[in-house]
Amino acid sequence: MNEYEKNLEICINRCNYAYELYKVNKKYYQAKRIFKANKRLYVLLEEYLYINTQAFQEIIEFIFHLEDWFEQFSELEKSLGNTLQLNSEFVFERLDESPEFPKNFLIQIKK
Repeated sequence: MNEYEKNLEICINRCNYAYELYKVNKKYYQAKRIFKANKRLYVLLEEYLYINTQAFQEIIEFIFHLEDWFEQFSELEKSLGNTLQLNSEFVFERLDESPEFPKNFLIQIKK
């Protein structure tokens, strides 16, 4: 595993941990943790796309998953408007045509 893959693994673990905490009690402040972790992951994936061209498909699908997630996050944030508080319920479902979260991403890119 190279340095970039180590950084990706750490970042993905951060995202997963934030998501596990969010699943218990789906509040805005917890969703913001996921948002921040996902933003960092997005930057790493965009850079990694040019480093590991053999895993292009897996990387780009992960990027698309995150882009769709960011759009849904922003849309829900806007729709709640002035009523949104840190402790507000904050839940949305993945879009039907959006790529799923790639649970085996780290295994796939090592092939």
